Amino acid sequence: MARFYGGEGTPWRELTNKPMRMKNIWIAVLAVLGAGMAGAAADNHIVGSWHGRLKVTPQVELKLVFHLETDADGRASVTLDSPDQGVYGIVGEVDCLSADSIRVSVRRIGLSYVGHREGDEWVGRCTQGAMDEELILYAGKAEAGRPQTPRPPFPYGTEEVTFNNLRDQVVLAGTLTLPEGCTAETPAVVMVTGSGLQNRDEEIFGHKPFAVIADYLARNGIASLRYDDRGFGESTGDGTNATTEDFAQDAKAGVEYMRRIGNFKHVGVLGHSEGATVAFMLGAKNDPVLCAGPDFIIALGAQAVRGDSILIDQSTTALEQGNMPERVVSDYAEALRKVYALKMEKGDGEAFDRVEAICAGWETTPVHAALKGNLKKIAGEPNPWIGYFIGFSPAGSIAATDCPAFVLYGEKDIQIRPDLNMPPMRRLAPDATIKLYPGLNHLFQQAQTGAVQEYGTIEETISPEVLRDIQNFITSLYDVRLRSGS
Repeated sequence: MARFYGGEGTPWRELTNKPMRMKNIWIAVLAVLGAGMAGAAADNHIVGSWHGRLKVTPQVELKLVFHLETDADGRASVTLDSPDQGVYGIVGEVDCLSADSIRVSVRRIGLSYVGHREGDEWVGRCTQGAMDEELILYAGKAEAGRPQTPRPPFPYGTEEVTFNNLRDQVVLAGTLTLPEGCTAETPAVVMVTGSGLQNRDEEIFGHKPFAVIADYLARNGIASLRYDDRGFGESTGDGTNATTEDFAQDAKAGVEYMRRIGNFKHVGVLGHSEGATVAFMLGAKNDPVLCAGPDFIIALGAQAVRGDSILIDQSTTALEQGNMPERVVSDYAEALRKVYALKMEKGDGEAFDRVEAICAGWETTPVHAALKGNLKKIAGEPNPWIGYFIGFSPAGSIAATDCPAFVLYGEKDIQIRPDLNMPPMRRLAPDATIKLYPGLNHLFQQAQTGAVQEYGTIEETISPEVLRDIQNFITSLYDVRLRSGS
């Protein structure tokens, strides 16, 4: 990732070369580095965890948790969590800690926190560049609620399984969830995560969307297989150099496993974001190499335009949410379009060499300099995933998919925006069931802004309406098919 600066010149957000979906997000990681020493007594009312919410923008707050400790010699240390960003246990530096005052430095990003004790709270200010905001810390971790996360006992069975992608010599590890009374006629889904590497639950910010979906489906008579991405969790292989096509091969192996070993007669693919692209790749009747013949697909937040358009749109949205002037946003979007075109046509080296010329008419401000640096990183990075993604259009796969398809979009999704993707999806898949959910973000949570920073602040993991619609789509489909004897 390469940092760019927000409207007040503060490096709170970052742009990435991969879609903002789930694991690869453009928000900044708060980093507190180094191990510090401060003369602080081992006061049980000071040591421990302290949490607060920092207002990053008028619409967005981030939860921070400081864990303060002192050793036998009275030396203080701190670690920092930013749960809303999925960052935990980062070592910090304590400049001062006493019974009534605290000062923590974040030298790498120029951030500091200075506070004083008022009763059971630390009242202070967090600063970084031009940002200077009040931050009140309260005792405890105040863990975010995740009420939908499944907890035992379960009225269904689970099995830990492995299956092989023989082409790439990858072993995928996953969880098979089997409803009570499961038979060969029970419909089943293989779940495919979005871009980047994550575990079988598609876990992010403490949310476990795929675990929630698997639980709901099993309680309603539908089996599922979810698995760790290659090179992540318990799965083998190299995920960092894999492309969407490679991940499609893994999903194909999952479908084949469910048919061959699981003996399921009705197997579909449920994919989220990049996983939705994979679902259509497998559903395309004109792709004999990848097609594992899913009987149906469910596509959540499905891309319907070429990859470079997705990334440019994401970057534009990120800058707009950072309150960038319209001219800056348009300049960067046009430059990024040219950089991606050069990467596709001429290669990384040519793209890198042309960045200065592409930005020749830009103003000489710190913001423009930071954005130019980001362009150089994007241009010069030899990343197999990005090289494949920017030139890949899912249009052919979508148009060629001949199995039943249910495509879902969140109205407030800023990563796969429905305004950009729904119109071509309707043209390409006229027989698909396509639904837009008001108020839902890319994770299909009820959201205020749709911003990535908001994901972790929301207790809901996935809308109950979405869960019901997925279940109803599968159940009604197979009620009809089973009655007809197919």
